[in-house]
Amino acid sequence: MKSFFSLKKPEGLAFFLIFIYAIALGFQVKRGEHTLLGNLALSAFLPFINGAEISIKTFKDGFNAYIWQKDNALKYEELLKENLILKGELDTLKSIEEENRKLKQLLNSPSVEGYRLVVARSIVIYGTPFTRSLLLSLEGYQSVSQKSPVIDTTGVIGRLEEVVANKGRVLLINDPASAIGVKNLRSGVNGVAIGDGKNLQVKYITNDSDVIEEDIFVTSGLDDIFPPNLEVGKAISVSDGGDYMKKIMLSPSASVDKVDYVLILEKVR
Repeated sequence: MKSFFSLKKPEGLAFFLIFIYAIALGFQVKRGEHTLLGNLALSAFLPFINGAEISIKTFKDGFNAYIWQKDNALKYEELLKENLILKGELDTLKSIEEENRKLKQLLNSPSVEGYRLVVARSIVIYGTPFTRSLLLSLEGYQSVSQKSPVIDTTGVIGRLEEVVANKGRVLLINDPASAIGVKNLRSGVNGVAIGDGKNLQVKYITNDSDVIEEDIFVTSGLDDIFPPNLEVGKAISVSDGGDYMKKIMLSPSASVDKVDYVLILEKVR
């Protein structure tokens, strides 16, 4: 029978030597001795021990860095959420502040003799490309008369055509069905401003009348609907017509398509 430790099986011999070496090293460590064998073992395994320590340290540092990055990422997400919430609150406050500013402007508007001022909020502007109406909320008001003039701080918006269930429909001044008695503020020439879906055309002013571009037109008060001297619009084009009547185009002074709050002029009886 061939020996297990024969030269033809060097792995067996190597295993046996390592086993004996480990036992001897164990006895030495147990007794706390420092011998040549221990020193040789230390020298032999020191690179492996150092490598293991470096690997453990690298793993530990990497794990700590991962935890740190993850914590920072979570904190960043929380800060981002807080920032979005604060931005939303700030935008809301700005919107409220802007509404308050507009309301203060309306409330500080000059009083119109014979009328009380009713503040109303715009809901929506609607109509076909040539018809223009504004829907108002009249919540909180017992009664508002139809045909009442509607204005803002910059000029005439239109007139209240219909009131139903705390809602009011305003016929805007640039609607083709709208007609307002107007007067040239500079020369005093009277006419009638009729809407064309976007601007206003002033009718019934003769070619020899004193009207030029940039002239301001105000209400004349001759239509029995609008009180006098409310600003209507500015002349953007003026030319003589073949029918002896001037062709005058006005741009509305009020931003009739961008209305938030308006004043209804309720006639005092």
